[in-house]
Amino acid sequence: MATHIQNHDLPGNATSRTFLGRDHGGVPVSFFIQASPTGHGPEPHTHPYAEVFVLHEGSGTFLAGEETIEAEAGSVVVVPAGEVHGFKASSTGPLRMTCIHTSDAMTTQWV
Repeated sequence: MATHIQNHDLPGNATSRTFLGRDHGGVPVSFFIQASPTGHGPEPHTHPYAEVFVLHEGSGTFLAGEETIEAEAGSVVVVPAGEVHGFKASSTGPLRMTCIHTSDAMTTQWV
């Protein structure tokens, strides 16, 4: 049976909403729906699985290991499992993106 969920029904706020696959029938993926204001973003951290950022609007500066990536709407940034990463929104409007965690739950190790 299919599940239909409205974004506003996911836990979170106007900046970030969270979907955990384990809470929706054991789906093997979790994600954030982000609308990060300028300068907003998480500090460096790692996950024991890959994370995929799909940018829909705006731009951001991503740390991925030793690399700094300037990405904008239409870009996809992939960070391998265990690699230190983070981002900051750099556009004048919000950085709208989907941050996909390849796991049914989110596990974060802050650096």
